[in-house]
Amino acid sequence: MGIRSSSATYVRYHIPEALTEDFWSYVDERLNDGVFKDLEDGEERALGFSAWEDFFDSTFSQGSYHKGEYVAFNFRLDQRRVPAVITRQYVREAVQKYRDEQGGRWPSRKERQEIHENVQTWLLNRAFPQPSACEVVWNPAGKSMIVGTTSAKMLEAFLEHFENRFKQYPIPMYHAQWALNGIPLDGRQKDTLSSMISVKSPTAMEEGRFLGFEFLTWLWFFSEHFGGSFRISEEKEAEVHLGERLVLMLPGEGKEKVVCTTQANFLDEARMALKRGKLVHEIQLLLMVADNEYLLTLDSALWAVKGLKTPKQLQDYEEEDTDGLFLEKMYFLEEVSSALDALYGQFLAERLSPAWDSDTMPLMKQWIETRGDEEQAALAPTSGR
Repeated sequence: MGIRSSSATYVRYHIPEALTEDFWSYVDERLNDGVFKDLEDGEERALGFSAWEDFFDSTFSQGSYHKGEYVAFNFRLDQRRVPAVITRQYVREAVQKYRDEQGGRWPSRKERQEIHENVQTWLLNRAFPQPSACEVVWNPAGKSMIVGTTSAKMLEAFLEHFENRFKQYPIPMYHAQWALNGIPLDGRQKDTLSSMISVKSPTAMEEGRFLGFEFLTWLWFFSEHFGGSFRISEEKEAEVHLGERLVLMLPGEGKEKVVCTTQANFLDEARMALKRGKLVHEIQLLLMVADNEYLLTLDSALWAVKGLKTPKQLQDYEEEDTDGLFLEKMYFLEEVSSALDALYGQFLAERLSPAWDSDTMPLMKQWIETRGDEEQAALAPTSGR
């Protein structure tokens, strides 16, 4: 489920330009300074950087992290875990042994704490560490980074380690941060967005989810009402269409969700949910860019790209071109990123202007009502001949 997977999942970051004259020497020094080291006795976890090709390899021989314009490596996290019920059982046995040796006397509070710590250390040293890892790709020219996991604990551990070593502070590219750091907004648009969402708030991602709900709902509307055609650049056209799954809910409420497929009867249910005020919380999209087709899922945070299926990669690279598949994969991911930027930029141009209330919203409401009535009529039973 990471970046290299045939169904890739990753979160996106904006990362400022590194203030150093020799970037690659800086990367080499920082990666090796934070390289993964095995757990020592008494330690519950160990973490660090490891090689892209094999996260069990803690060396970066011949600058293996340097792939074209990208920095590519793994972040590895090993943890020892002992179930609490096991710890309690061994602590009871250790306390009983203490009492047997002390003529039945119960250990003091301090002694019991020492017994607990000694038992826990003894058990940890006998437990096998459980390794896990996530892939990281840093594009310094594009000031972007993707990390192949959506686990909050793994991301927290990675960011702490990366920031301590590199003194760089990646910005998660959720809805508002994506707009401010990935879309060329003008001053008025930035002011309008800032009045809606304060990115300095520690709860900005949740507080601003309404923008993600609106964008995903607009994508559905755009793909049906306007046919889904858009331009990534002057030279490149693309299309976006609804995939196979929709999840709708009321913004701010996670109790009641409507999960739909793109079959006609389920889309009718989805439109009924729209009429009741629900918006799209999660959507699967089909992107078509030239001859390339991509299938992916976005949710209302707009931070993670989930289940991204790219064109099939062929093993036709020469043996000495070991990075060929990697660079082709990055081309696909960059193409998806450019397409999403174009769509989000088009949405924001409408959302952050007065035309959103005067033009776009009435048109979307008409689309909801009209298409819903059409589908209900199509599903209604007809009289027999």
